Amino acid sequence: MQIGERIYKYLEEKGMSQAEFVSRTGISQSTVSDWKIKKNNPSADKIMVICKALDIS
Repeated sequence: MQIGERIYKYLEEKGMSQAEFVSRTGISQSTVSDWKIKKNNPSADKIMVICKALDIS
């Protein structure tokens, strides 16, 4: 499973919309969408922001 797939899995499990995720992380909507279509992966500095927003470690 790619990291983008995992992010969307956690969003679904937590009942969080993509818009709410974008708001919590400050990451652009287009960047998050790129992860979903596997165009690219989050950079290392974004991983910690993502984990905090999703309350995962």
